[in-house]
Amino acid sequence: MIRPARDDEAEEVAALFNAINSLDEGGPVVTMTGAHVRRDLLGPAPLSILRVAEADGVLAGFVTGNIVFDSTRAAGGCIVVDLYVRPEFRRRGIGRALMAALAAETRAAGAVCLWWGVDEGDDEATAFYTALGAGSEGGFEGRILVGAAFDTIADEAAP
Repeated sequence: MIRPARDDEAEEVAALFNAINSLDEGGPVVTMTGAHVRRDLLGPAPLSILRVAEADGVLAGFVTGNIVFDSTRAAGGCIVVDLYVRPEFRRRGIGRALMAALAAETRAAGAVCLWWGVDEGDDEATAFYTALGAGSEGGFEGRILVGAAFDTIADEAAP
């Protein structure tokens, strides 16, 4: 079952975020807490769409996405920020169901595509996304402005 997360599940959702963020070398930049989930994803002005998958009475996974304007398509698009399914629940259609739910919800809000990045060398994720029918945009390399560099450029803006 795919559904919105509940407030009483915030700690468990945070644990799922920490699990996906621990897949990268060095572990998560910030350890997610239930307070982060409540404030940023379940509060009155969520920063992202969050949907969870429940299977066998357990939160088996989650997806987050943000609707943005896609100038290439002159329409809304959804950036999939995170998709995670606990290893013991993989290969049961849960990841596909999460992506389908996000696609349907964002299409209803005017989005015409889902867009995401895949970590280099993540062959399991690449195979999954290919099975969904996703293709590579080719020649794309993600970039991020964070920390002191982010603060420096933000400080350049006129007050």
